[in-house]
Amino acid sequence: MSGWGDECWKDDDKVRVINGEDVTPWRTFDECCGAWKFPAGLMQFLKDAGFKAPTPIQAYTWPVLMAGKDVIGVAKTGSGKTLGYLLPGYIKVKRAEGNGLRCDRGPAMLVMAPTRELCQQIYEESDRFGKPAQIATACVYGGAPKNQQQRQLRNGPQCVAATPGRLNDFLRDRTIDLQLCDYLVLDEADRMLDMGFEPQIKELAAFLPQARQTALYTATWPREVKQIAMQLTKDPTHIQVGSEDNASANADISQHIIKVRNEQDKMGFLERQIFPDLQRSGGAALIFVKTKKAAAGLYHTLSRAGAPIVCLHGDMDQSQRDHALYAFKHGKAKVLVATDVAQRGLDIKNVQFVVNYDAPANMEDYVHRIGRTGRAGEKGDAYTCLYESETQIANGIMKMFIKAGQEVPTELRDLARGSIGQSWGVGGGGGGGGGYGNLDGQWGGKYAQGNTGYDSYGGGDGTYSGGYVR
Repeated sequence: MSGWGDECWKDDDKVRVINGEDVTPWRTFDECCGAWKFPAGLMQFLKDAGFKAPTPIQAYTWPVLMAGKDVIGVAKTGSGKTLGYLLPGYIKVKRAEGNGLRCDRGPAMLVMAPTRELCQQIYEESDRFGKPAQIATACVYGGAPKNQQQRQLRNGPQCVAATPGRLNDFLRDRTIDLQLCDYLVLDEADRMLDMGFEPQIKELAAFLPQARQTALYTATWPREVKQIAMQLTKDPTHIQVGSEDNASANADISQHIIKVRNEQDKMGFLERQIFPDLQRSGGAALIFVKTKKAAAGLYHTLSRAGAPIVCLHGDMDQSQRDHALYAFKHGKAKVLVATDVAQRGLDIKNVQFVVNYDAPANMEDYVHRIGRTGRAGEKGDAYTCLYESETQIANGIMKMFIKAGQEVPTELRDLARGSIGQSWGVGGGGGGGGGYGNLDGQWGGKYAQGNTGYDSYGGGDGTYSGGYVR
């Protein structure tokens, strides 16, 4: 695993405490240990897992959350927000259990996420980092049978990761009780509101105790998120990492433009540059298209050519989506073709290239799409295919180059001006570890989470191109 370190503390990573008391950040894992801080063993667990130091969002929000206060954390994708809210929640749970709290009546922690993929990702991280402390997590999301999720809830998990719709279903039929839940997290709050979940979020608040701690994390800070934050939090400390601009690209991502005239130009670019680069680098590529039909079509075209590829779009059932993400995350597939269902929240390591095969609808989508690479201080490349007619999006992308301090290529300037131009091509821009079980920092035994892999998937179902298994 590539751990976070000093590369996350750059001059351009401005951190501001917009409201609330001044915060003294915990910049090293040693500073995170002590009375009313984290146990030393937990920080050692992170070190053993490959992390070098807290990220800015962790360093600033951990002191606030550990003090029992509400937090609003605004930071770009890939900044370490998940562990930023999970670890303080674990400590709160363990302290409450030490005082006799039992979770058989309902969870003490609730993490809300907009999509099932992000929900599952949070579950995996929570299982990995919470299981050694005997903190169980249940995963609740729509699009899957309720029976198994209901069994998980009946087992009395301390933490629940959930999407709003399915959670509210379980609240209405009393499958879950949130009266003991005093630690609430909204992850990707902006995306949740974009997807129309505001009514469900407001309904959820009625089932939660008033005396609770709330953490709201978001990549952007539009008016709608401010309003929901005002309703759910009490005197929050607002931590802003990086620009307050709702549309600014990560400077670790080199942006590139490909001028195209037709689909053949796009396919030629993949064959000429992306696939050879993948072979040389050993990385992975995420290719975005506009529609479910386009995703399925490109998947079948590339899989017939022998590409190690998987597909992700809204018409796939949950088992197909799970298999596709598993294959891509674990390197069994090197290419993921996806609609915008994959543009937000997913944290997939080793994505070296993002390709906007179809241009995004707006600049916010552009920022979140390319944000799938260049995560946690790593470098990445983002390529966007543009037609002559896509002048408006070209103008927006040109601003992203400038904001990121990258040279604007001639091809992009021509497209932004509506010029025809004569040059067709690429324009460039710039596991394991020691388990923790007690709050006294005394670690007992080793915990290593094994992965049971899939040897193969059947071809033609949109989940895996058969034959690419190493």
